[in-house]
Amino acid sequence: MVFSFFLFVTRKPGLTPAAFKKYWDEKHVGLIKSIAGEHFPITHTRHYIARPAEENSTWPAAILIGSQEDFTYDGIAELVFQDEQAFQTFFAIVSTPEAAAQLAADEEIFIVREKTKAVVKGDTSITSRD
Repeated sequence: MVFSFFLFVTRKPGLTPAAFKKYWDEKHVGLIKSIAGEHFPITHTRHYIARPAEENSTWPAAILIGSQEDFTYDGIAELVFQDEQAFQTFFAIVSTPEAAAQLAADEEIFIVREKTKAVVKGDTSITSRD
């Protein structure tokens, strides 16, 4: 049974949303791939909160319902594994002292690590227009 989780990540202050996206997409995920090798998730999908214009040195979220305080994160990743054992293997690899130190040092460049949150994904229901 597929195992997946959501990761909520907050951009480092002073970093633009575009720079945050570029670093996560082009640098950090590559580092994770190089460390995890064949145990990298089946997919690592990143979604970004729309923050279209700078305002008073901040980038407010394009909110439909809620307030700015509700959206303290800038990116949501979904990592999908073949099963929970595959996730556990991946997690053990990225949690070794050497790998964890490498990842932490890289994360310090573009995210606020102490604000990172993760939760296991449950069932998904999809309804189509047809």
